[in-house]
Amino acid sequence: MMRFRVLTLTVLVMTCVLRLQADPQPNDPRIIISGGHDSAGEPGCMFTCVGLDFTFMADGSGGGMFSFTNDSDQNWTSLEIEAPFPPGNIITCGGSSFAVCVILPHPEANFVIIDFSGGGGILNGQNFTIDLGNAGWPANGEFRAFANIPEPSTLVLSLVGLAPLLRRRLHRFGMRDR
Repeated sequence: MMRFRVLTLTVLVMTCVLRLQADPQPNDPRIIISGGHDSAGEPGCMFTCVGLDFTFMADGSGGGMFSFTNDSDQNWTSLEIEAPFPPGNIITCGGSSFAVCVILPHPEANFVIIDFSGGGGILNGQNFTIDLGNAGWPANGEFRAFANIPEPSTLVLSLVGLAPLLRRRLHRFGMRDR
């Protein structure tokens, strides 16, 4: 019985891996974020100025390329995009602004979340593009983007939360408060 479970789990994992390695087709939905069109420090926006959250829409064929300028007065270390759920099963993401992109589908809610993080990010005043390809997304679908900036208070709250665990560990090893 145990071997059957292991075999079933192995087949399931292999099926998922093969699905993830499928080659994207030209009309599969994609989202590529590329920054570095160096305008940091230049006054004004060359393209559509955006703050920490903004929206944009795919064109009539479900694609498009959009140019923006980060006008939020902050450097972006991550960007989360809520996209309409595409009809295809394969979504690709990437670009030069962020090192990692993670796709979190929510088909029951009819949208997908794409998280970009790591790498250089997008600096304040920097121009960047979002490329949806030629097609693949729902026609005229709305995309919502949210830039996440790490807050100093997050680190403080994490340390406050870890303090009881650290105290407990010191108590267990005989290092009690005296």
